[in-house]
Amino acid sequence: MADPSGAQGTNPSDPARALLVSWLLPGAGHWVIGQRGRAALFGLTVAGVFLAGLWMGGLSTVSVYAHKWAFLLQIFDGPLAMLAAVAHYGAQYLAGHPEVAVLPADTVAKLANTSPSALADLGMTFTLVSAAFNVLVMADAFYQADRPEEPKAETA
Repeated sequence: MADPSGAQGTNPSDPARALLVSWLLPGAGHWVIGQRGRAALFGLTVAGVFLAGLWMGGLSTVSVYAHKWAFLLQIFDGPLAMLAAVAHYGAQYLAGHPEVAVLPADTVAKLANTSPSALADLGMTFTLVSAAFNVLVMADAFYQADRPEEPKAETA
C-alpha cells in the first residue's frame, strides 16, 4: 500500500499471514504484527463472547446441520466453532449409540440437546456476534499489517 504523504516507511508484516493467523486464533494476527495489547483485548473478547454463547445455548448453537446458515457466519470464529460443531456431532452420535458412550447418558443427552428455548436463541446470537466481531478483527489485522510504519521523529 502506498503512503499518500510520500514518506517511505516499511513494515515487515505480511497482511495475508496476519489475516490467516487472526482467523486461526482470534487476536493472534495483531500479536504477530506486534500489537500485543490489541491482540489480548480482541482475542479475549471474541473467545469470551463465543464461549458465553455456548454456555447459554449449548453445543447445538454451533450445529452444521441444525443451523447451516448461521454456521456460515460462525465459521469466522475459526477452530473454536469447528471444534464445537464436531463436539455437537459427536454428542449426537453418542446419544444414538449408548453402547459406545464414554460419558453418562444424562451428560450426553444435555450435550446433544437441540430443543429450542429463549436461552438457546440468545446463545446463538452471542456466537454470531462473536463471529461478526472476529471478521472486523481479521480486517483490522490485515489493515494494520499492510500499513507502512510511520517515520520516527528526529530528536534535537
